[in-house]
Amino acid sequence: MAGGLLVTGAVLAALIMWMAPAPAAPADVPPVAKASAGSPAPGGPSSAAAATVVAPAAAPVFLEPSGAGAVAYSSGDYEGALAQYQTAIEKNPDDAESHSNLGQMLVRLNRPAEALPYFDRAIALLPARWAYHFNRARAFALLERWEEAIAGYRHAEQLFPDDYATAFNLGQALHRKGDEAAAVQAYRRAIELDPSDATFHFALGISYERLNERTAAVAAYTDYLRLLPDAPDAEQVRGRIAQLNGAL
Repeated sequence: MAGGLLVTGAVLAALIMWMAPAPAAPADVPPVAKASAGSPAPGGPSSAAAATVVAPAAAPVFLEPSGAGAVAYSSGDYEGALAQYQTAIEKNPDDAESHSNLGQMLVRLNRPAEALPYFDRAIALLPARWAYHFNRARAFALLERWEEAIAGYRHAEQLFPDDYATAFNLGQALHRKGDEAAAVQAYRRAIELDPSDATFHFALGISYERLNERTAAVAAYTDYLRLLPDAPDAEQVRGRIAQLNGAL
């Protein structure tokens, strides 16, 4: 999925308390090494490159500092990856990708506040790189700094308007802020870009309920069940649909 794997459990958990915000933050974009020759240019949208650990084209991965960090990251050694990206930055303070990757390691280590200056530096060096704005927005979301998260996702969306992960994560941030009307628009955009993801329809239903638009909520939950009829929570969703239909 473009933009990294979405945390669908964040939305599904909201079924337990139908009118409560989902507790978890949106997902991130994993770090990358230097892009290979076939990857999009660093200055533009690069969802595929940002979502995958890509080995450098010119040298073996174990000889490239940021590449070594990517290897450590892919093996789950986040502390090791952190050290590799710190070394890469010391050797080249203007390496935007290493700043971004170091920020991602800090996020993975549950240190999002410390990650922000590295994302800021990466953006200053390559302001048109979608992934940097996306990942900084997620760090803000983890800190529950919703206004800044929303602004970050909106900027990322301008750079990569066809990324459904960005649209969905924007919707989640708006939902957590309490702006359900704007969240609905973001979720509808995510659905337009990827109508097959059941999570998007479920989140849309929650926001419609908060707006007291029961008919629209029923339609969204029905789409969720159409796409995921054997979901573990399917009976609960059907029960909620029945309750909403009874209130119409």
